[in-house]
Amino acid sequence: MLFPTLLCLALGLVAKADFPLEYAEPAARSTDTNYRLPEDFSPKHYDVEVTPYFEAEGEHEAFTFDGKVTIEVVADKPNLDSITVQANVRRIVSVTITDKDGAPLRLNRFNPFDEIKQYQFLKVYLAEGLTFVEKDTYYLTVEYIGNINETPLSRGVFRGNYKDTTGKVRWYAATHLQPTHSRQAFPSFDEPGFKSSFTIVINRPEHFADSFSNMRLKNKITIGNRVKETFEDTPVMSAYLVTFHISETFTVIADNEDPDKSYRILARPEAKGQGEYALEVGPPLTEWLSNYFNIDYYSMIKNIKNDQIASPYWASGATENWGLVTYREVRLLFDKDQTNALDKMYIGTITAHELAHKWFGNLITCRWWDNVWINEGFASYFEYFAMDGVDEKLELADQFNLMYLQSALSTDSSASTRALQHAVNSPTEVTGHFSGISYTKGATLLLMLKNLVGDSTFRKALNLFLVAKSYQHAFPSDLFNAFKQALDEDKTIDVDIYSFMEYWVDQPGYPVLNVNVNMDTGAIFVNQERFFISSSASQTDQVWPVPITYTTERDPKWNFDVEVVMTERTHQLQKTPEEEWVLFNVGQQNMYRVNYNIRNWQLLAAALNEDHTKIHHLNRAQIVDDVFALTRSVRMSYTLGFQVLEFLKKDTSYYSWYPATTGFNWLRNRFLHLPAVLAEFDEIIFEYLEAVIEDLGYDVVEGEPLTRTLNRFFTMSFACNIGHEGCVSHAVQNFNNLVQNGVSVNPNIRRHVYCEGLRAGGLAEWQHLRDLYDSSNNQADQVVMLRALGCTTNDQARQNYLEMILDDDVVKHQDRLNAFSFLLMGHRSNAKVALDFLKANVDRIREGVVLPAWFNSVISNIASYLDEEGLQDMEKWLAANKETFPEYSVGVSSVNSARANMKWGTDNAQSVLGAAKGSATIVLPTTMILLWSLLALLLK
Repeated sequence: MLFPTLLCLALGLVAKADFPLEYAEPAARSTDTNYRLPEDFSPKHYDVEVTPYFEAEGEHEAFTFDGKVTIEVVADKPNLDSITVQANVRRIVSVTITDKDGAPLRLNRFNPFDEIKQYQFLKVYLAEGLTFVEKDTYYLTVEYIGNINETPLSRGVFRGNYKDTTGKVRWYAATHLQPTHSRQAFPSFDEPGFKSSFTIVINRPEHFADSFSNMRLKNKITIGNRVKETFEDTPVMSAYLVTFHISETFTVIADNEDPDKSYRILARPEAKGQGEYALEVGPPLTEWLSNYFNIDYYSMIKNIKNDQIASPYWASGATENWGLVTYREVRLLFDKDQTNALDKMYIGTITAHELAHKWFGNLITCRWWDNVWINEGFASYFEYFAMDGVDEKLELADQFNLMYLQSALSTDSSASTRALQHAVNSPTEVTGHFSGISYTKGATLLLMLKNLVGDSTFRKALNLFLVAKSYQHAFPSDLFNAFKQALDEDKTIDVDIYSFMEYWVDQPGYPVLNVNVNMDTGAIFVNQERFFISSSASQTDQVWPVPITYTTERDPKWNFDVEVVMTERTHQLQKTPEEEWVLFNVGQQNMYRVNYNIRNWQLLAAALNEDHTKIHHLNRAQIVDDVFALTRSVRMSYTLGFQVLEFLKKDTSYYSWYPATTGFNWLRNRFLHLPAVLAEFDEIIFEYLEAVIEDLGYDVVEGEPLTRTLNRFFTMSFACNIGHEGCVSHAVQNFNNLVQNGVSVNPNIRRHVYCEGLRAGGLAEWQHLRDLYDSSNNQADQVVMLRALGCTTNDQARQNYLEMILDDDVVKHQDRLNAFSFLLMGHRSNAKVALDFLKANVDRIREGVVLPAWFNSVISNIASYLDEEGLQDMEKWLAANKETFPEYSVGVSSVNSARANMKWGTDNAQSVLGAAKGSATIVLPTTMILLWSLLALLLK
């Protein structure tokens, strides 16, 4: 699954760098294991039957369903007198247990079952004196009533709707059961380690279209005003992978017409024509993954299908249900006239992510969610590398560094970060573990492993793991052993691979390598310590096994072969005695930062300034990302940092500028309360932007490489946002041409064109774009417009925007947190308007964004954009409502964080400005450095 919480960047929605506040992953503190099921029984098969009601029908309320589940279980222990499953349904109607011959077992006459609401358990008791026989089979049947929840954010079974071409509202019900929500659809063993097969039966309204589920439709019969649909049995799988979709009109909009290897795109009929790109990439991805793992997808179970369905409402980016992957529409549907290149790219990568889950997550599954990285880390890795195997022109193997590896370095640098293997118990903690670390660090670990052992051994290890644990759950040790076996057989490198992997999985954080090069002797002294983004964090005694790769100026080699694995705190290497730069972590394929002695940094700075193309573009991206992190953590002075970054005034590469805009944005956000400083700093940034803007131009060129389009997409958004005159002028001109003459704006420049048009316009311009938003038939296009609508500074338009956020017919619940953020990002003055709206509409907003964590984010984000006057206003309001506002402590903490950012900016403004202004005068050409070096030798 691709979650939208800390993966907003990966979903192309809200980049972390756009926000002044820092995001750190909280460490879970609960040790309450009572949420876990006892391992007394093993489920073998479920029969699940669902009868939905979309409107009131007799005694049945609208948006409820009747359910019946029969679970075949085997007793794994002797002398058991009760059975416990997880259940979070509206009402339990009846419970029965029969033995393998169908004979009913007597239940406790006075207390046949308990619903333990706190832990979401249903516990069924046998009559006094009766016990289950170990290893015997039993059948637990529960009849119940369930809810069709109002929004997908509540997971379980939820409802969605859309308007057809006549304006009629069409309803559907869908399931989103990952990670702990199958218990909302049917009482179940709702933990990933419990696996079984499932038969799904749907009794849909007769006038509805055929339903969809994991497997093909086996048969259907009409009974009264309903159609009973029975689907083929699923593979052996975890309960969270069960899915069904019941709708009035959903249909197949694209089909490969291959009965043996079926691949179809499903959606509302109005989306016909938008499934072709998803169909273009899906079958080749399935084939590539089948070949890479040497396990064919279509051989996993007889007659398996491979449907991908686009849901207008969905809580995450997509979810990997076997046979029926569900996507938010924005992540599956492509319209060449409306969808930008970034969203198109994500259709490919997220399809690859979900398809990779068929092997990692579905075929094998983590035993418990403490190791969700086994599912999500692999899916995230192949998200980029499988799609790269299908279409190398997208440069996704290289883009992985920007989108995942550097994100992992950012996320894992706080003192509160956690390890890949991390204890979770409650449903809230489980959901929280589906976040940056599990995805980005898990994927980065796999990249390190691939380069360490070699691709052939890597593939062998994965196949060994998958074959050994097919249709079972797995522990990290199973994966470690598979790599050990593969490496023992291939002997590609001499390393204790089990210990290597275990340490990276069990330990939080990552190291920085401090590299000190003695040019006279050629000795390279390497010391490692944990990297913290905060300079005040206490150092640890951790020592990682670190794959060392490096190259030198005189003999540059840009391959990723590992030189040695550093297993001690210090290590010494030897090169030829010579005055030359040394560069570690070739291609930034490994998860560590590098800090050099000043002389080596100066040599790198000079070389980059003279001819940046002589250093690999991935290492230029690494240098930019590392420099911003090293200066923030006070490991490098800003004077030296800007010396190194001076090459950005000549480099126009996407790989250099993607981390550069993130780094510059971080600094700018600390100067927001200092208008004069901010203006001066922006003038400096304009100098950096001059070459890249001139090279890219403002308009998209037909047939240009994707990375060039993306470079313009991100760089122009940044340039316009900070007021670059040429960018803003071009954007406003294009927007006015749209409004006045109906001339469509290229999708790949709409983000900044629409935003600047509304910043410069008034209510009429805002309403024009709002009308386009309402009439759009493509969700990706709507998200771009929603973002731009938040850029207005018109008083009435701002009020209209805030009201539309909470209008169910306009903005979906899943988009509301981002919608609030878009307003704050649109213009700083909007924060005060948002605060006033919050104070007047607390309950509406809390209910509108659904999730408590999202409401907390609304509070934090507003505080992060307020000036001191606004913070005092917020503080006063919080104090006045302390007793009645449960989120009081969140508000206070957010105010304090905002002030801390301001203080940092105030304390560091002059040093940053001085360093940025002085960088050009300090960088020396390589020839001058060599002359000085020779002079120094002569004077010894």
